[in-house]
Amino acid sequence: MGRSSSAYEAFSQTGQESNPLDVVEQVMTDRDWPYERESDVELTLIRGGQWTDFRLGVNYLTDCNALQLTLMFEARAPMHRQQEIFHLLALVNARNWLGHFDWWEEERAVMFRYGVPMREADLSAAQAEDIVDLALEACEMFYPALQYVLWSGMTAGEAVSACMMETMGEA
Repeated sequence: MGRSSSAYEAFSQTGQESNPLDVVEQVMTDRDWPYERESDVELTLIRGGQWTDFRLGVNYLTDCNALQLTLMFEARAPMHRQQEIFHLLALVNARNWLGHFDWWEEERAVMFRYGVPMREADLSAAQAEDIVDLALEACEMFYPALQYVLWSGMTAGEAVSACMMETMGEA
């Protein structure tokens, strides 16, 4: 793993000075989070969350020199709730300042995506931590809203209101 991995060596031979996935990989190692580095351009992490497990993929798109984060979670959508899910995505994305939730038609599932242009820049460990943490936080916050729409029959507006509610004090 890291700079001693064959993935890093193969990438280094292409003439690039640094691979942002090396930084992401180091963050995962420092946090003791299990991950797989499939290649010099792809890293995958399976992470247990408060509500469900997330599959976080980080890809380095060498053709456009950008880092792309995708976060998938188990939430297959039945056809009869699809329009309400689209409404939910619009409401959630309006409140989300980093990245966006998207519909993956092939899998009939919701995913979170975020892209970082890397032209003439190196990714810092702090930036990698922020990207991963903020993506996980966004998914943790809105996963219950998605479940409310999918299985409780709530409207998108009701589901977002229920999840955005702030509690006062402790029970």
